[in-house]
Amino acid sequence: MRGAFIAVLVCSAICFAMSSCGKNGDNVSDSDMNIISSHAEQKELTELETLVQEDQFQEQVKALSQTYEAKGLRLEVVAEGNSVVYKCIYTVAVDGSKSKEELSEHLESKAFETSIDSVLRSFKAQVPQTDSVIVRYYDMNGNIIASKEYK
Repeated sequence: MRGAFIAVLVCSAICFAMSSCGKNGDNVSDSDMNIISSHAEQKELTELETLVQEDQFQEQVKALSQTYEAKGLRLEVVAEGNSVVYKCIYTVAVDGSKSKEELSEHLESKAFETSIDSVLRSFKAQVPQTDSVIVRYYDMNGNIIASKEYK
């Protein structure tokens, strides 16, 4: 129960951080977008992959992850195709069935969906091809405990 609550807090915090970044991203100039596009072409990355890999964004993810690592949870954010994937990874053992139920309820909650919708809009404002945000919770062995895609 404690682990699921921490995961909920962490993913909510990271969603808030992305929402804040998105507000700044609304002011992305054409030259900034050209740099992003150029960088993506050079490394054969999509615009979304480039955006998610930007230092400023990854520094925020890392800071949030470090905050919760002592409590048994690590965060990663990656792009998979046209989707942004928030990975909440337990580094300690959790009660699988109980955590799965709690996390699934959290992923279905209206409040969390509203937060994710805001994150998705922020990404779409910067990279219109963004299709979805996926939130996945993993156990310490890399098995998915709960997951949901928001479009």
